[in-house]
Amino acid sequence: MLIARDLRIEVGPRVLIDEASFTLQPGDKVGLVGKNGAGKTTLMKTLGGERTPASGTLTRSGQHGYFSQEAHLERGRPDLNALERILEARGIGDLMVRMEDTRRKLESVTEPEEIERLITRQARLQDQLDTQGGYAAESEAKRIAAAVGIGNDELGQPIATMSGGQRRRVELARILFSETDALLLDEPTNHLDLDAKAWLMEYLAAYKGALLVVSHDLPLLDQSITSVLALEHGRIESYRGNYSHYLVERDRRREQKERERAQQDQKIAQLEYTIARFKGTTEKMAKKAKSMETRVDRIKRDLVEIDTKGRETKIDFPQPEPSNKIPIEASGLAKSFGDNLVFMDVDVIIDRGETFLIMGLNGAGKTTLLRILAGVERHDLGVVHVGNKTTLGYYAQEHEQIVEGKTVFEHVREVSDLPDATLRGLLGRFLLADKVDQDASTLSGGEKTKLALSQVVLSRANVLLLDEPTNNLDPQSKRALLEALHEYEGTIVLVSHDTDFVAELAPDRALMMPEAEVHWFEEELLELVALA
Repeated sequence: MLIARDLRIEVGPRVLIDEASFTLQPGDKVGLVGKNGAGKTTLMKTLGGERTPASGTLTRSGQHGYFSQEAHLERGRPDLNALERILEARGIGDLMVRMEDTRRKLESVTEPEEIERLITRQARLQDQLDTQGGYAAESEAKRIAAAVGIGNDELGQPIATMSGGQRRRVELARILFSETDALLLDEPTNHLDLDAKAWLMEYLAAYKGALLVVSHDLPLLDQSITSVLALEHGRIESYRGNYSHYLVERDRRREQKERERAQQDQKIAQLEYTIARFKGTTEKMAKKAKSMETRVDRIKRDLVEIDTKGRETKIDFPQPEPSNKIPIEASGLAKSFGDNLVFMDVDVIIDRGETFLIMGLNGAGKTTLLRILAGVERHDLGVVHVGNKTTLGYYAQEHEQIVEGKTVFEHVREVSDLPDATLRGLLGRFLLADKVDQDASTLSGGEKTKLALSQVVLSRANVLLLDEPTNNLDPQSKRALLEALHEYEGTIVLVSHDTDFVAELAPDRALMMPEAEVHWFEEELLELVALA
């Protein structure tokens, strides 16, 4: 169970959320919705114990599992692999590591006393393992891992060598494997393929504990939740029913408020007109006017508040200077991380002005290839040639260009020498104007996406390399990005698992990884995009 009462959440001097009260009971399936920057991620961090509210009370009972948009997995042993990380959720991973270490020592020692000590230790560890579910739990962990798209080969792979998408799936599997009474999930479908999303929807629908989920994946919100908490303008309002019902009910409530407000405004206008007529006449009429003024003051105190409709994100990529006819060309590329060979013998030739899609299943090396083309990752073999008239604008899905301790404005200032007023205007179009002095690392996932995109806009690049640019974006912002890319006359190299976004962008060609086969893009390939 989780009970929030009068929570007030602040980011720096700004009040982000005020007077938030709600309860999560076992069996509740709740979607937390709101535009990018409304405070969803900050609220989830507070509920998950990563932040402290400025005021109010937060009561938790039972075991909670919190999945963050920014799951930090590189902790503990540097060689920690995916399966061990998942098993950590029940304390099993460490037991298995200690058992394996003991077994290896037994193979090398010869002293009878040391052998007896190690045998005793191994038996004790085995008893602990059996008590915690043992190898049946390991099988369960592997089943959950496979369901969210982690293959058998990946289970033994060190997390330090994994892509951002792989790490997110490992962390999601760990949270689901842990024995929880409540799940707090912030954008759990990012980096999941179509099958994994379908499995997750079924899993959450059958989950017996309390669920609070943030997601821009509308099918998930419709199929997995039974109520909604809407976060708008710092206030939380609850709705019964799924996301589709919420949209209808939200509009109905707004229309009702508008009618009530119109009636109040009309009544105030009538009273003020009468007051103006009565004042300055007889003493009796003046007293009536005074009484009416009291009524007007009372009505004004109780005016129905109508939330103003928020501004929409506006994205404009400046039309760039022409690049070389072939802005990027690569041949014989190969990349490995330790013993893990990601791909080899990859050839890429990208034409000026085309939209080029890099496709492949999870772990096929899409992000790694894009990073190599962008010049931020070294390749082991092969050659990359960037034309002398080519300027690259790279958007990284992990937002690694956003640095803790630097403000939003400092991030855009670093990539542009435009006047301050111009830069502030650009941030305003990305709905970041009120956060220019905020530490950029404290932004929500959607806001970090917007800041990173604003940096790409300021680069005035004639080649955009975009790695999952729609992750964390609300539908309105995603539409703005799509419209901007349609108007852009430069070259686009894209990695995306967002089927609708790819379909509307209509790429010219697609590179299949890791086979490195290039195809003209056709509608049939969208099925493979959904599996990426």
